[in-house]
Amino acid sequence: MTYTDLKPGVAFMYQGNPYIVVSGQFHRMQMRKAVMRTVIRNLLTGQLVQKTFTASEQFDPAAVNEVAVEYLYRDNDTYHFMDKETYEQYHANQETLGDKVNFLIENEPVTLILFNHNPVQLILPKHVFLKVIESPQAIKGDSVTNSFKTVTCENGVKVSCPLFIREGDRIKINTETGEYIERAN
Repeated sequence: MTYTDLKPGVAFMYQGNPYIVVSGQFHRMQMRKAVMRTVIRNLLTGQLVQKTFTASEQFDPAAVNEVAVEYLYRDNDTYHFMDKETYEQYHANQETLGDKVNFLIENEPVTLILFNHNPVQLILPKHVFLKVIESPQAIKGDSVTNSFKTVTCENGVKVSCPLFIREGDRIKINTETGEYIERAN
């Protein structure tokens, strides 16, 4: 692989670790060689790195694959998933999956990225629906401005929501930002 192959979603080996391209932009400046400016994510640590690559650099593709799985359950710090087609089970700890585990819902489909048959990253749907289990009462007069309050959802996730959200409501949450989108019907 060369630097022109580094497009978003491409997995490659760099300095002995698997990386995936988050974003990449090709730059050609006057009287200079062309470069590829990228933001890459280390699949083992989850760390984002900004890196500029030149034409002289060569890369090997990383042996990663995406698997559609169903989240089964949590056992202490271990999360269990099952491939819906082969019934093969995968296990990953919270350190590997990061903060994304806050949005996992039992029996819901997600995608795992595997490196050497081990889960290294979790891909969630764009949004999830969670039930509000704790919501402070709004005070009369707060509705004059765009006021928000912090509610607690069934997974323990705390989200800033409008004042009209009450205990028992289901809300739609963006999994990338953790922000409230709307109240579910």
